[in-house]
Amino acid sequence: MAVKLNLLPQDYAVSDSVALVLKIARTLNIILLGIFVVSGLLMAAYFIFSSVTIKSLNTTNNTLKNQIQSLQTAQQQVILLKDRLGKIKRAYTKPSAVKNLTLVEPILASLPNTSSVSELNIDPQKTAMTVNFKTNSALTVFMSNLGTQTSFSGISLDSFSYSPSDGYFVGFSFVPNLK
Repeated sequence: MAVKLNLLPQDYAVSDSVALVLKIARTLNIILLGIFVVSGLLMAAYFIFSSVTIKSLNTTNNTLKNQIQSLQTAQQQVILLKDRLGKIKRAYTKPSAVKNLTLVEPILASLPNTSSVSELNIDPQKTAMTVNFKTNSALTVFMSNLGTQTSFSGISLDSFSYSPSDGYFVGFSFVPNLK
């Protein structure tokens, strides 16, 4: 059996009831300290887990923002492409004046050297031009060449004027054959 040695005088001795309270308080302090340490560790783990989760969510958020931005750019390009295709489609559906241009080229080639074209309007329905002839003979040669043209269903004389310094100004309209 263990021997108890108490070197303190009996006046300083703790009573049994106080010793019991001190023993309970010491045990309770150890339990509360353990709960406090475990709670602190759990809170630290929660904060670390939360910060890692927040960093992961921020990374995902930035990735999604970049994807949205690239998709917006792609969508803008698709819209511009659709707009361009619509404009191209409209341009192809409009009637072309190329046929009239090819029909009027022989007439322009048959102009005498002393004459010049002062105005030329070509559209899909008709061609109009104003020619300046310096001499009467140049006008006569050109008019005879026009009489042999079969590319047009109608040739009309729109205007005719004379200036002693510039010569003859003659306006013609050509309506192409519908063939």
